[in-house]
Amino acid sequence: MDSYISCCWLVLYLFFGGGSTVTIQGYVGDVVTLTCKYDARHYGTLSVCWGRGHIPKSGCDNEILRTEGVKVTHRASVRYNLQGDLRAGDVSLTITQAQVKDSGLYGCRVDVPGWFNDQKHHLALVIKPAPETTPEPWAPRESTTVGYPKAPETTPEPWAPRESTTVGYPKEQTTTIQTTMGSSVPPDPPTVAIREISARSISVLWSTGSDGNTPITAFHLECKSQSDSWVDGVRGSNILPWERETAINDLRPFYTYNIRMFTKNNMGLSKPSNELTVTTKEAAPDGPPQDVKLEALSSHNIRVTWRAPELSLQNGMILGYQLRYSEYSSRERLPVRVVHLMDRSESFTMNNLQEATKYSVTLHTINSAGLGPSSQELVCSTLTNEHSTSTIATTTSSAETWLLVTDSPTQGQRVDDFSTTSPLSNSTTDPALSKKLGTEEQSGHLVAILVPVLVLGLLVVMAIIWQFRRTTLKKGNWKILWKNNDFMSFGESEPAL
Repeated sequence: MDSYISCCWLVLYLFFGGGSTVTIQGYVGDVVTLTCKYDARHYGTLSVCWGRGHIPKSGCDNEILRTEGVKVTHRASVRYNLQGDLRAGDVSLTITQAQVKDSGLYGCRVDVPGWFNDQKHHLALVIKPAPETTPEPWAPRESTTVGYPKAPETTPEPWAPRESTTVGYPKEQTTTIQTTMGSSVPPDPPTVAIREISARSISVLWSTGSDGNTPITAFHLECKSQSDSWVDGVRGSNILPWERETAINDLRPFYTYNIRMFTKNNMGLSKPSNELTVTTKEAAPDGPPQDVKLEALSSHNIRVTWRAPELSLQNGMILGYQLRYSEYSSRERLPVRVVHLMDRSESFTMNNLQEATKYSVTLHTINSAGLGPSSQELVCSTLTNEHSTSTIATTTSSAETWLLVTDSPTQGQRVDDFSTTSPLSNSTTDPALSKKLGTEEQSGHLVAILVPVLVLGLLVVMAIIWQFRRTTLKKGNWKILWKNNDFMSFGESEPAL
């Protein structure tokens, strides 16, 4: 029976958690730290949550802060900070500008992989009103009695100038010490400005105000999406006190962010700085067009339809699409026709195709930063005349160029000098190659005209020769016409004179 009870008690202990509660005391306006650590060298970086009240079976009640590894994913107030080394497992909670309402039970839960492995720490925080200090009465005219000892009574003849020096100096020194000790306050907020903006990072610089008569210990920089609040979705980082410039990296292109900063000293955080609203620059799209489909309309037409890439992968304003198609061959590379569709349409009809011929099609998205990745290559065959249907094909404004493609375009490749009113030609083609292709095309047209003329002329010459042979036929044998002294005769050899 005793073993059964002990087993049940152990299960309940593991399930609900155990451990003693540590009590921490502080005063209003203090910076208090609730200690919570784990062995990061053994477990690696883990997820941690802080909550108000007893730690439940899972998660944290009244959650005030949560981390995923070394990243803070949720924070209920800017007064809650993790100033320890998260990579070393120090997830102690620091509360700045403590208030009486902060008093209560706090729980720290470290999510250790496995069943019943989570580490739970309970800490009780007691915040008391700041003690009232009554300043010592100060009488400026009696400073000689308070600030400096009197001359010994055994002095027979006090010296007036010496007495005047003793009176003036101690009074000034005493006043200076009392003023310095009584004016330590949180620092003034910094002034933040933008230094440089790129597609995936923002560089900021700042200047400081008063340090509150206490050395600055750090700066705290915060960045969030414009659509989020300062409570949720905030990225925060602590910066060394002598730094005056930093960069925020791993941002999304063509995305709007809000940035602000705080100054820290031993008395707490300053008020927030001026708030910056910044939009990162565009980058080449990270995603291809979606839902690309091919439909054979007739023996000479194929329609292509698609949708824009996912919004999070567009990285800027879509200006158009690059469509590339050619006859399909698995053994050789064939010339490719490149079409730039700069009206942001999402369909195109390929015309003047060969009957019953397979064509391959790929699509790229275009923005001001360049080309996005290619869509998956699709193959479609035109219809035969027997299966052709009467279809009116609608084409869009575009610029088409025949190119002998030697390699595929790369993501981010620039497409320059384009606009929605002036379709562009492919700027990625070698000018010498384009000139050569144009010359070959003109030569092809000339050959197509000359060959039939030459064939027709040859047929005419052959007809004339055949007619001439026919008129010189004699007794079924071909003879030679001889002329000698105005006398003409047929024969195998020249007649005798």
